[in-house]
Amino acid sequence: MNTFTYTSVRTRAEAVVDQVDMFLQYAGIHESARSKILKGVEQQWLSDIGVYLVVNGKRFLEAEISVSWDVYSDLVKLTPTIRTDLPGWEDGIAPEVRTIGRRFGIKAQDLKLPAHFWVRFTKAICNDSSRYRQLCSIVGVSYGSRVPEWEYKPSEKAYILEDLQEVQIALRSSEHD
Repeated sequence: MNTFTYTSVRTRAEAVVDQVDMFLQYAGIHESARSKILKGVEQQWLSDIGVYLVVNGKRFLEAEISVSWDVYSDLVKLTPTIRTDLPGWEDGIAPEVRTIGRRFGIKAQDLKLPAHFWVRFTKAICNDSSRYRQLCSIVGVSYGSRVPEWEYKPSEKAYILEDLQEVQIALRSSEHD
């Protein structure tokens, strides 16, 4: 009798991009915007990507996924590939990404509010203003734009992905429960 098991192995870079992609899908960001953002992640231009909801011109809910490219550089030397069929992972997506992305997306749907997004470029790119300006249009954001102020000071829950330590995800809310 033979037993076959399916093991999914991806490069670290693919796994990072997949986490950002699914995070943005769960949050309700359209494919055209996602593909531009993902190009920025693939090229290691972006360190942080956030999605947020606004009411009366103020932010009240935000989810953010961050990649430490320095940590990534260290880890890729040690473990260039990772298994994405790990306990708790579904379809190659970390449980933290799935939970926070879905929580944000469900709230947006329940309130019938569009999800907005922002990105933060790496320090090296921010320090080169002409390159920074050029890359803004490639990833689909306006150079020099800002996100709305918070409605109230937010509370935050943040997690580092256990099996992909270069990725962190956070959920911030100014809502009073």
